[in-house]
Amino acid sequence: MLAPIALYPDPLLAQMIPAATFFDQLEQAQRTLNGKSDDNLIADQNWEVSVKSVAHYPQVLQMMVANQDRTIAIGQAYVTQPHDVSKSIQRLRGQAKDAGNLVTNKQQQVVTEGEAIKIVPAEPQVIYVPQYNPEVVYVDNGPSTGEVVAAAAISFGVGLAIGAWLNNDYDYYGRGIYYHGWNGGGWIGANRTFVNVNRNVYINNSYRNINVNRNIVNRNISNYRTNLNRSATVRRERTIANRNTGNNRSIADRSNRVGVKNERRINRSTTSRNVGVENRRATDTARTRTNTSGNRSVQNRSANRSVQKRSSSASRSATRSGGGRRQR
Repeated sequence: MLAPIALYPDPLLAQMIPAATFFDQLEQAQRTLNGKSDDNLIADQNWEVSVKSVAHYPQVLQMMVANQDRTIAIGQAYVTQPHDVSKSIQRLRGQAKDAGNLVTNKQQQVVTEGEAIKIVPAEPQVIYVPQYNPEVVYVDNGPSTGEVVAAAAISFGVGLAIGAWLNNDYDYYGRGIYYHGWNGGGWIGANRTFVNVNRNVYINNSYRNINVNRNIVNRNISNYRTNLNRSATVRRERTIANRNTGNNRSIADRSNRVGVKNERRINRSTTSRNVGVENRRATDTARTRTNTSGNRSVQNRSANRSVQKRSSSASRSATRSGGGRRQR
């Protein structure tokens, strides 16, 4: 129900939701303005101030009237469960942000204040209306690349004027939608100098109590609610499926990394064994060479001793021969 508008900037959303309880006036505004934005004509009408505010943005007004049952459902929810409306908006914004689709850019600032995710104009004097597919923007479709992914999920048209009619803001976990009267900081302070704060059509203490049409709860939209429940079920199933796909990818990546590490360990182990074998071969070769050298040395020593023995024998024989001749 709120998915198509949950990512709208807070100053606009804080007007759209109360205006949704005055659907008949929204239809009248659409017929009166016929796609135009005429500030003087709007100011002269006997419409609720939130309807007058929305009427300055023909694109938004047309969208709310065209989606009659959804607009009435939002009005009914705000009358009966305003805190649940705030929580639902925050839940959807959290999903879009986690999916990488809700980011600060030239058109908007995404600000986290405590537990609340606020969306406010990025620059003074202009406000942008986002365009997105609710079936896509809240779903995580894989690794994010920041603004590139966000730009593909959310687009913006031309900047629209910020005027005194944007006199509400949204305190999601406190006051809810409240009248600020152009007193405050943030986007309010940044735009105050560009707004006619003396214009009592929109700046009036009588607006401190946000007015709603409680009779909106009597409108029958049972068929829409049935379809809404079906769509919610489909979105949940799609979200779960995408998460499972992402988990499977992570598991596969981890398995691949483990496989690579094991392969490296095996290669290192094989290399170590090969080095060990080569070292043993080198040691055996060295031992063989040493033994060969030792054997040669022994053989040389034996040969030397044999030569020495023969020489000694020959010397003794010669000595004996010489002695015999001298006697004759």
